Amino acid sequence: MIQDLLVTIFVPVYNGEKYLNDTLASIKSQTYNNIEVLLVDDSSTDESKFILDRFANIDDRFKIFTKKNGGMVAASWNFIMPEIKGDYVFYSSQDDIFSPDLIEKMINKQKETNADSIVPDMEFYFENKNNNKKIIGLNGDRAVVLSGKEACIASINSTIHGFPLTKTSLLQNEFFFEDAFDTDEFISRKLFLNSNKVVFCEGTFYYRQDNLDAITKTFSAKNFYTLNTLFRLFCLIKDNNFDKSLIINTQYSILSRYLQLSSIFQFFNFETEIDKAKAGFYLYDFKKNKLNNSFYFLTFGYAILSMRLKYILLVIIFKVHVLFDLVIKINLRKRKQYYNSELIKIK
Repeated sequence: MIQDLLVTIFVPVYNGEKYLNDTLASIKSQTYNNIEVLLVDDSSTDESKFILDRFANIDDRFKIFTKKNGGMVAASWNFIMPEIKGDYVFYSSQDDIFSPDLIEKMINKQKETNADSIVPDMEFYFENKNNNKKIIGLNGDRAVVLSGKEACIASINSTIHGFPLTKTSLLQNEFFFEDAFDTDEFISRKLFLNSNKVVFCEGTFYYRQDNLDAITKTFSAKNFYTLNTLFRLFCLIKDNNFDKSLIINTQYSILSRYLQLSSIFQFFNFETEIDKAKAGFYLYDFKKNKLNNSFYFLTFGYAILSMRLKYILLVIIFKVHVLFDLVIKINLRKRKQYYNSELIKIK
């Protein structure tokens, strides 16, 4: 008899007392038993550690690790990587919920297909809201089997979500860059790309959307550095010979985001002058060294032939300083009223 695959569930924790009990209870109640739950406490100052201890004391599958406070989720990934013993890995935030059969459904699909990545159903979860949006399979089809490249493209286009069960060996040589809070968005697409095949299954991952304190729901100095993740994604698809249409879409996203962040920088209330100076230098350096001629003109001929007028216009704006400054001023007027508050949300 083949031994059941061990699944590692990784949950980084920092001051998550509000939802943490529900998250861990949903993991403890899984119908698939052969799991280890690695909980990385980032030196929480609320009751999170008490909740973690309670679960670890009643279930030896729950293992607590404490790291010095600092860094984003990427730092917790790099911290916990040597401790992962599972054949497959699944990631959850401290406020998400698992359906009782989530791990079982994914493992059953893995056994059926021998896929490196198994993608369950996902619900954008609002606790007191009915008819939450769901992502099921690929456009509702759970029977489809994607190549790694096809899945990577679908993920970039937001056709599939980024919470799969992933073969651990794909992660072993990965480093989570700690210079952006959304590094996992790049890594998840890289893991899709490197998968032998990507399949879909039942079982639901409830991706909580009503936690206003979640790092993805707030805007702070950290958000200025999301350009790093976008640029790595651009390099990934460029270096792997993706279609020029996808490359140019990513370039357009980078240029648009840069304009947005440059406008916000003009009025954002940084916590310290040091934070402001760092963000200002970062934007200057990114534009100077990343957005160079080789970046602009990599697909410029394609843009002309395919009439990608929005991209051509953005390139012109970035190359003509007077136009760039004018667009920043226009964006500043449009955005200032909406963003000028202590808590800034970008959707």
